[in-house]
Amino acid sequence: MLIAPKVVQRRVWLSNPNKFQNDIIPIVKAYMNDPEIIRMSMEMSAEQPTVVINQRRSHASIKKLLDFIGGDMQLYNNVMNSLRSLFVLTNDAIYCTLRYDVLMACHEANIRAITTNDPSHELVWNLDACNRTLSMDERRVENIRKFFDKVSRDDPVHGDIAMILNDPFTSNMIASRLLQIMIEATQTERFGQAENTTIWTATMLNLGAHARRIVQQQKFRIPKVEANVTDKFMSTLNSYILNDAIRSLKQDSEEPYQIDEVEFTEENLVALDDSEVARKLICHYILNRLAHMDIQALSKIMPNFVASLKRNANYDYQSEVMDSLHVTYRSFFHSFVGILLRQHQITRFLTTRKWQTVIMNDFFLPCAAIDSAAYEQVVTFLLNAFRLVASSGRAGSIGDSFSNLGRWLETLYTNRPESTISEEKNIVLRGTFAQIVSDAGVFSGGRYKIRQEDIPTVLPYVQPVWAETQMDTSS
Repeated sequence: MLIAPKVVQRRVWLSNPNKFQNDIIPIVKAYMNDPEIIRMSMEMSAEQPTVVINQRRSHASIKKLLDFIGGDMQLYNNVMNSLRSLFVLTNDAIYCTLRYDVLMACHEANIRAITTNDPSHELVWNLDACNRTLSMDERRVENIRKFFDKVSRDDPVHGDIAMILNDPFTSNMIASRLLQIMIEATQTERFGQAENTTIWTATMLNLGAHARRIVQQQKFRIPKVEANVTDKFMSTLNSYILNDAIRSLKQDSEEPYQIDEVEFTEENLVALDDSEVARKLICHYILNRLAHMDIQALSKIMPNFVASLKRNANYDYQSEVMDSLHVTYRSFFHSFVGILLRQHQITRFLTTRKWQTVIMNDFFLPCAAIDSAAYEQVVTFLLNAFRLVASSGRAGSIGDSFSNLGRWLETLYTNRPESTISEEKNIVLRGTFAQIVSDAGVFSGGRYKIRQEDIPTVLPYVQPVWAETQMDTSS
């Protein structure tokens, strides 16, 4: 079959919308459905941002789209219109990532016919520099402020700006920066001086969170952050941050000290129900405390996260239109487990009873009983944590921690959110349960095998897997 030269194909795409859609959709889907792209979009705390960006930018779909467009501004606009429509239809923020990446790929390829005519190019270029360092220095912030100053109040470009800010990597970078501003203001007691910067950063985060509504309704004014978030939720979070700072200063002192307990109010929970800014902040605060191994702070804040999840239970992750709350919380669980599996964190978890109580008993198990994404992440965590111990050959205090493994597995399975777990996902999870029980039976000569009386309902659940795969069932 002869393939027409690209210049001819582009004329056809411009004159035949059906042909355009038929040829563009497979390219877009290849990016959207790539497991690695999906995994990267869920990382709320990337360790190597430049590697992630380069990996995304070198994706075959990006190269194909640049070849497809060929510097033609009308084709570029048609591609952007398709991404907007698909984003409105699904609320999948990876369409925002693709929109961002196509423009930056044009910038890197020096396709000036595109970059000089896309009014959001200056913003994306500055944000890309921020994303590569996971920071927003004064020069970049000033450039971004000047960009917004040039955009008129009801300019339709706000729809594109909102999509760009809704790219998960960008929104998490902004959320991380917002939390850091709050931490620095607390530590230096400069709340008043930081207020304008805090509100401006929160407004950027909020604009991205409203991207779908802005594009769908064609109402292009920048939405204000809800007063409940700026006046109450962020004030409560500041109190948590202040208590963290006091504990850090006083922990090595022999002098007694007292910290006023922070009350997480109904209004704070409503903020988590309604505001992506509040959700992103609490997620990044918890991840920050986990990275700093502050188990005391985690024990104070994580029950509030559980309460929020409980208020919004039984979400179907297979639904056609994604729900922002649950997508954010799914990314959070993925990122939390990723940090917990780092060397220092996993060692502390496996050797310290308080860590097991706070993280597994008071957080993982309740969340897993409510939310299928949490359930999946916790089961996978146990498999990976056990294998880390097994591969290291370390026993002693680390190996002994798995005396709780059977009880954890039984609790997970007994309380699973069954109605929201698809049959396909259940097959995968059954295999993971079976592998954990089997691994426990052979590690360290069977020293840590799980007692049958500890897993009375898990055993019949996993036995079909053992029968099909001839897995070692010496446990």
